[in-house]
Amino acid sequence: MRHKQGSPHGLRKSTLCARTAFALAVLVFASTFLTACKKKETTKTGTILALDTFVSITVTGQQSEEAFTAAARRLTELEDKFSRTKEGSEIDRLNHATEEEPVTLSEETYKLLSTTLWFAKDTDGIFDPTVGPLMDAWGFGKDERKIPEDARIEETLSRVDHSRIHLLPDNRAYVEEGTVVDLGGAAKGYIGDALMQEIAKYKVRRAILDLGGNICAFDAEKALVIGVVSPRELSVLAVKVDLPKKEASAPMSVITSGAYERYIEVDGVRYGHIMDTTTGRPVETDLLSATVITTNGAEGDILSTVLFAMGTEKAKEYAKTKGIGCILLSEDGTAWVNEEWKESVHAEEGWTVRSF
Repeated sequence: MRHKQGSPHGLRKSTLCARTAFALAVLVFASTFLTACKKKETTKTGTILALDTFVSITVTGQQSEEAFTAAARRLTELEDKFSRTKEGSEIDRLNHATEEEPVTLSEETYKLLSTTLWFAKDTDGIFDPTVGPLMDAWGFGKDERKIPEDARIEETLSRVDHSRIHLLPDNRAYVEEGTVVDLGGAAKGYIGDALMQEIAKYKVRRAILDLGGNICAFDAEKALVIGVVSPRELSVLAVKVDLPKKEASAPMSVITSGAYERYIEVDGVRYGHIMDTTTGRPVETDLLSATVITTNGAEGDILSTVLFAMGTEKAKEYAKTKGIGCILLSEDGTAWVNEEWKESVHAEEGWTVRSF
């Protein structure tokens, strides 16, 4: 029997078709809407002069522009706090403070200063945040570099002593007359971490910061390879380091100290910029460079200097005791790597990786 037009069965069929058409329309609309809303990834890169060095920032992600802008703004803010040479910075005001009129520092400047003092004590002054005047005496950071007279070295040494920095309650501090605080040995590492904290607030897949040779980086999707330059020939690498896949909230820093870029050469002899605070002269070491691999940039910045100044054997012992991830490039072409990182460090031509 045929159903008459307008029967319940005909109505049900029409309703089903209508519902199917509506569902398909919703599906097509949703797909188009989501495609339109999904922002394409871009890469933003730029270089900024800050803290007497060039800071390169490269960010990849859906919000690369916003992340770059936020990082650049934070960099300026930190320079206003940490710079020794910028008039009115927190460190500049600290260097003019007295016991009668101490300066009140921001919490992060006070914390970073406290960190440098802890390491100064722990390393018996191998690292010292009051070394700035010695650097000035040798002309580092200035146009004219020269070997200072013995009398000037002796006079300057009398003012280089971390115990002349006094921390007070409520983030207040002062220095004894003639002493100058310079956070340059820790600030770049700290800033790398601080900029990454800003970048992590945005939709970013990868970021690489280069702060005058200090590398701070992460990639949320794949491992990164970072090269450590050969002090023998700066155009080639000594080793490559495989960094694991990381989220923006947990970047890795690869920080190197050496005397192969900033130095004075007199009569064929090179004098590096890393100072021995017991002699007032550049450190004597059998290391060409020391690299620290870490998740704490400020500590890595300090420790790379400490390890370089210590020399091979003492540096290996100290790194073992403290559990420091590091690469020590020695004069004989050996790249000494601590046990934890030995499988992630690969030698380039002319170098041999050995673990300790």
